[in-house]
Amino acid sequence: MKKNSLLPLLKLLGDFILRHKGMIGGVLALGVFQAALTKAPYLLVKEVVDAFLPPSAAQGPPNHLFDSLMVAKKDLMAFLHLDGLLQRGATGNLGSSAILLALMAILGGATIFFYRYFSNLAASMLVVDLRNRLCSHLLRLSSKYFGLQRTGEMISRVSNDTNTIRHSFTLVFENAVLEPLFLLFNAILAFSVSPWMGWFLVVMIPVLGLPMTRFGRKVRKGSGKSLQAMGQATDAMSQMFLGFRTVKAYRLEDRELEEFEKINETFLRRTMKMVRAKAGSQALLYTTYMLGFAGLLYGLQYLPKMDLANMGIGLAAIGTSYTHIKRTARTFNLLKESQGAFDRLQELMELRSEIVEKEGAKEFRTLEDGIEFHQVSFAYEKDPVLQDLSFRIEKGQKIALVGPSGAGKSTILNLLGRFYNPDGGEILVDGVPLDEIKLSSWLDHISIVDQAPFLFNRSIRDNILLGKENATEEEWREAARMARVDEFAEQFPDGYETVVGEGGDALSGGQKQRVTIARAILRDPELLLLDEATSALDTESEKMVQEALDVLMRGRTSVVIAHRLSTIRASDRILVLEKGRIVEEGSHEELLQNKSGLYHKLTLLQEA
Repeated sequence: MKKNSLLPLLKLLGDFILRHKGMIGGVLALGVFQAALTKAPYLLVKEVVDAFLPPSAAQGPPNHLFDSLMVAKKDLMAFLHLDGLLQRGATGNLGSSAILLALMAILGGATIFFYRYFSNLAASMLVVDLRNRLCSHLLRLSSKYFGLQRTGEMISRVSNDTNTIRHSFTLVFENAVLEPLFLLFNAILAFSVSPWMGWFLVVMIPVLGLPMTRFGRKVRKGSGKSLQAMGQATDAMSQMFLGFRTVKAYRLEDRELEEFEKINETFLRRTMKMVRAKAGSQALLYTTYMLGFAGLLYGLQYLPKMDLANMGIGLAAIGTSYTHIKRTARTFNLLKESQGAFDRLQELMELRSEIVEKEGAKEFRTLEDGIEFHQVSFAYEKDPVLQDLSFRIEKGQKIALVGPSGAGKSTILNLLGRFYNPDGGEILVDGVPLDEIKLSSWLDHISIVDQAPFLFNRSIRDNILLGKENATEEEWREAARMARVDEFAEQFPDGYETVVGEGGDALSGGQKQRVTIARAILRDPELLLLDEATSALDTESEKMVQEALDVLMRGRTSVVIAHRLSTIRASDRILVLEKGRIVEEGSHEELLQNKSGLYHKLTLLQEA
């Protein structure tokens, strides 16, 4: 489907309308009622003019629409027992018309309130639904996608782009229904006065629509580029604030601000290009309309003679049509603007995760035998990280991974957690390929403790319960005790209800890591993956965390990456990796006997 097509956006709108037929039908009915109540008073102008002109000046061809309104007014006065007003001549007619107009005002006010309320509700519901679907889709993508994206750019798409669509759809629900209805009623009024006036209005509407189509393409294109620049600005701000200490320490304020200003200049330039297209559309619309109106005034001298009141009704209908066409044009431009935003969102929605659960995937219940890597290869981009890697993890074993940076240690954990799929070879769990096991059931039986612990901006208790949401108080408190979280949590005034702040910044590094360990203990995993869980801690915190990890690993199948070799001496097997291959393996004592081996070299470097 063409990228510059409105069809995807209209399909989104159509799907929403089908799901909420009742509410949309009510909005449409309210729109018809509001348009009728807004335009009907124009007919009362005839009665006012006729009342103050001599009978000879008020004569002209009959207006059947006006006559129908007068019949309805007569019936209403009879219903209200005010039909005596109609017997007072012109004065009574004006009085009854004032009463009719007051009732229209009350009904019109109520109609406007409910129409605006429900049209805004519909637009907001549509965008909330879009945001939910977008976030749900993004969270189901693999880690490979997130590793290549800028956080600020993604946040901008989910927040700014959907906000652009919300603003546009608010006007769509308000104006795209109401303004065409106003034009329809204006055409009815014009035809009631003179067929020539009616046809003039009918012809002018599509003529005035041409500038909208022409400039709408430029608006859509400019919108996409403007939002792209906004995403870059959001990402730049995110980097500045997240790296605030680095910016300060290296005196990077001027450099970062200069970069930020350049991005904002690009945003301003692209935005103004879009504004020029919108302004050109409105200017051309105004010029075309006024020239057409001038032509109408000139042509009136050749039309059949009509009375002054009917002339006033016709000119009022045609005169106010410009406002409705202008609002329709604005709505169209905003729809094209939101199309630029929707194009960017659609790019995200069309992404597909390579982590796909196969049809007929098996439920994982417990590890019976072990896990085997068979000739596994993997690359993040083009450069290979793992090459024909083969090894086996027996149930209950503690396997340590050692090697220089970039050797592929963390990649092995990522593959075990199914954040990625191998490019070649396979991972077998009790002889079953890992990609033939239900992902949800596999993840339910593993826990991961990273070197950079992440906590949500919630209470300590809530962060622990992420390991098992339906855990009893006794269970999560026991997990907290085993991870030694109780030693610091109970010292806070709010205890376990203490909110840890964004990313857990209210806690120290060691405290954050102990909370993540408590979370892992509560999960009671079959397989435990530890990725340098103590690398960022001071000596005292490392000792406490290591004790908690020892409790966690007891009796579990564990794969450990450790920066300090002293913490993995008790491992059943140590795999030494270099450039994506296993160059040595064995126990700590066995590996030390190979004086020329990489493990012996790494041990000497740490001892030194």
